[in-house]
Amino acid sequence: MNTFYVYESLSSTMDEGRQKALEGVEEGAVIVATRQTQGRGRRGRHWESPIGNLFMTYITYLNCPLSQAPQLSFVACVAVGEVLRPFLPPGNSLTYKWPNDLLLNKKKVGGLLLEAIPLSHKSEIAYLVGCGLNLKEQPVEPRYPATSFQEEGIYLNYDEVLKEVSSSLKRFIPLWQGQGFSPIQTLWMEGCAHLQEKIRFDIQGKIYEGIFEGLDTQGLLILKKTQGTLKLAAGEILAQNNHPYL
Repeated sequence: MNTFYVYESLSSTMDEGRQKALEGVEEGAVIVATRQTQGRGRRGRHWESPIGNLFMTYITYLNCPLSQAPQLSFVACVAVGEVLRPFLPPGNSLTYKWPNDLLLNKKKVGGLLLEAIPLSHKSEIAYLVGCGLNLKEQPVEPRYPATSFQEEGIYLNYDEVLKEVSSSLKRFIPLWQGQGFSPIQTLWMEGCAHLQEKIRFDIQGKIYEGIFEGLDTQGLLILKKTQGTLKLAAGEILAQNNHPYL
């Protein structure tokens, strides 16, 4: 069973998760906030946090090589996606955008955030898996195509989603640790967005264009170009307006 730490308001669940991890909170602890005043996405970008949406951070302690740690983003995406997909009425699609976004009907509906915290009192590293889901509201002024489940006519129970997502993370992280990345890669590829499509990819301001061919066995993005194939470990797939999804 997961232990839940529920707050009315936090700067962010990731900030509280960091403090809890440093204090030695138990494996699988979940930090939840009704609202965040300084919610954040990748690269420190602001994450809008209207009441009614889900904001949580899952804490796990792992002894995996740092080179493998980025795979945890894909583990989290699959864990969340496998829970949410059965709730969708026919005609709706939930897909994964590399490396850590959830798209509902091709618009962003959620995102995952991963942070690692070295600990002096443990041999393992603490990993914070942040999850934000637009259950009721989408960003007011998005720089990218965004939506919410409610906007798409899908009404989810907050408490049920929180419980099921937390339980799913508790199942999928040991699966990855025990069986490696292969089963995660398979599930992620089954639900990935933009597969075999031409994409624009930004690495610190340098733009690459090519055909997205999915993940390799380590979680790297495979981009097929006329001059050959690139495998990319970091960067962002750009939306049509050239802005990152978040």
